[in-house]
Amino acid sequence: MMERLHAAPRLAIDMEADSLYHYFEKVCLIQISSDWDTFILDPLALEDIPQLGPIIADPGVEKVFHAAGYDIYCLHRDYGFSFSGLFDTHIAAQLAGYEFLGLGVLMEKILGIHHSKRRQRDDWSRRPLADEQLEYAAMDTHYLLRLRDILEEELRGMGRLEWAREEFAAAAANEKHEKEFDTEGFRRIKGYRDLQPQEQVALRALYLMRDKAARQLNVPAFKVINNPVLVDLARRPPKAVQELFGRRGISYRVARHFGAALLDALAAARLQDSSILALPPRAGGGKPPPSRIAKRRFELLKRWRSGKAAELKLNVGVIFPANLLEVLAAEPPSDLEAFGAMPGMRQWRVREFGAEILHVLRGGNGEPSTIVAPE
Repeated sequence: MMERLHAAPRLAIDMEADSLYHYFEKVCLIQISSDWDTFILDPLALEDIPQLGPIIADPGVEKVFHAAGYDIYCLHRDYGFSFSGLFDTHIAAQLAGYEFLGLGVLMEKILGIHHSKRRQRDDWSRRPLADEQLEYAAMDTHYLLRLRDILEEELRGMGRLEWAREEFAAAAANEKHEKEFDTEGFRRIKGYRDLQPQEQVALRALYLMRDKAARQLNVPAFKVINNPVLVDLARRPPKAVQELFGRRGISYRVARHFGAALLDALAAARLQDSSILALPPRAGGGKPPPSRIAKRRFELLKRWRSGKAAELKLNVGVIFPANLLEVLAAEPPSDLEAFGAMPGMRQWRVREFGAEILHVLRGGNGEPSTIVAPE
């Protein structure tokens, strides 16, 4: 295989992981296609996977992914791979104006090839793999180079190929850090804001206890107790472990092995003051709320963005991410050079939209000629 890959000027790559089934996820399958071969590698059986590293890092060999972000993160985490020479068909389709960006949908629409995603949520850590699973995995890369070629031609015809190349380079260079458990994540659980303060304290305790249980069982947290059940337990806490057996949403295994820990967490929560819910201070004190003039600029920029998105038939977030618009509104650049030097700014946006945005910030676009600060 390595001999064949070393002779290939470009490769389509995909991988399957087991994040839906294990707390400590891992790469379970790697698929690689050249213009003449398709290989499926089993990282659970092979020890030579790091041999792929030099090819993946070689800028002279194009690597084609679909929605590369998660794959890059996992392959870097498990094997230390670094990436260059990336072509991402998801980004390419986005910049070409496609509404639906799933690989199966794009293959059907552009190539006329049906790719069922029925196996998408399989547990890829289980062995042996069925023939249907291997066929599904191979399909993820087998036609990807053909899809890439068509999307490249579309982008070239639209004058957007350089946009895509800059986005590909940014995606390859993006370092995603190891995911850490968010101790404040309980605040985002649906129903949290409807709870009484002491019930919120209980939900926090249950949320932290669930993470410990998930680590012990090596399963995702939602497979221990899902969020709606956590909220229900915070509202209607059990008085004894026996009440957990047969309670909707609580498995026998969880009730048996973690019932006592669950009740202990609830008992400890009852002794805690609701002041524990106070948000921790942000590093650097957090940013101050935007001024009235910044809010006004932001509205003008969003109005411009909506019009430009309609004109180019692109999603508004592709035209300009909202977080960058907020920075522009708060601290308008003095000229194009300062505009291009902003952190996170893509140069294709500077070339395509910089002059228009500076015009909007200076009160153009049909608005009053100046934006004055409130008295």
